[in-house]
Amino acid sequence: MGGSAKGKVRERETVWAKFAVLTRFVALWWACALIAGLYVVHARHIPVDFVSFWAAGRLADLGNAAAAYDIAAHRDVEQTVLPIVGVLPFPYPPPFLLLMTLFAVPPFWVAFLLWVATTGGLYVFASSRITDPAFALAQPSVFANGIIGQNGFLTSGIFIAGFELMRRRPCAAGAILGALVIKPQLAVLLPVALLAGREWKAIAGGVVSASALLLLALLVLGPDAYRGFFEILPFYASSVSESRWQWTLIASIFGFARWLGLSQSVSLAIHCIIAALAALLAARAWWIKTKQRVAILAAATILVPPYILTYDALLLIVPLGYLLREDRSPVAIAVSWVFCLLPVLSYFELYSGPNTVPIAALACLWALRYEQARPAVQGAQAL
Repeated sequence: MGGSAKGKVRERETVWAKFAVLTRFVALWWACALIAGLYVVHARHIPVDFVSFWAAGRLADLGNAAAAYDIAAHRDVEQTVLPIVGVLPFPYPPPFLLLMTLFAVPPFWVAFLLWVATTGGLYVFASSRITDPAFALAQPSVFANGIIGQNGFLTSGIFIAGFELMRRRPCAAGAILGALVIKPQLAVLLPVALLAGREWKAIAGGVVSASALLLLALLVLGPDAYRGFFEILPFYASSVSESRWQWTLIASIFGFARWLGLSQSVSLAIHCIIAALAALLAARAWWIKTKQRVAILAAATILVPPYILTYDALLLIVPLGYLLREDRSPVAIAVSWVFCLLPVLSYFELYSGPNTVPIAALACLWALRYEQARPAVQGAQAL
């Protein structure tokens, strides 16, 4: 039996060694593809999402922050740097607009590279605390965020940095997590998890930092910026309800069901049921303080908002990194990676099926279920 056990150990080590080699190859591939892609985007002046951020920041820098939420005025600024077809509005709250005032100071292409490099660096630094940097860079959403200049690097970096600090400095950790006020749909489950986990210091830190950012944006940008933000929200709600979005882009259970042809009410009902179950799973993990509670929370976070996009799937590096670190479920890791890749391929019209990011999140939760009932040992890392 001893020889058999050793053989299984060696076989397992061989599998993970091959996996590590493959991870490095994929990371190198994404890096080369991203560099080439950025060159093509610049050479051909292909519209990217960052132009929406830059145009909003430029309007705020010119003293007209409210115009960042005026679709026509905002589009006029976008058109000065890239040929925008249709509309690419700015739907983020004023604290994020405040951040973009810094990146809108340089010319567009300089700002674009600075944004990708700065937020990408934050993501690499934060994720290297919980997993192999090569594995973090091998995620398909790395390319998605880098090529269009989206904010997944930033939000994932904030999430990881906050929870990595939770055990040692809970108040500071909460203050970092409070910065997710820049993208509230990714923070919906934070109060649920922290309350269930009785993380009172982290809750206090989060409330203070989120309130401070909201107040700072109010003082710097003025109340009209908040008025503009709330006035643009119905545009996005109607875009989703009236099917003006391509369902391949919407990375939620709701979007998946709509792609299958289900009605809006049925799709929303299915989404709400799965979102509620995911929230309960996360709350239970934090209540009994399981070792993988942060990984469960990250996967559940992807399943809760009905409006979430492909690049937000970068947050799944948390559960995937946990599974890799614990040498568990290589099949689940591979399946989740593929389901995150397919929607990225749709950017190049290489895939036209439903957005499979929520399936990847469900696969992560399924793989994490075995340890759900086992409490973490005293002093174990949260991530």
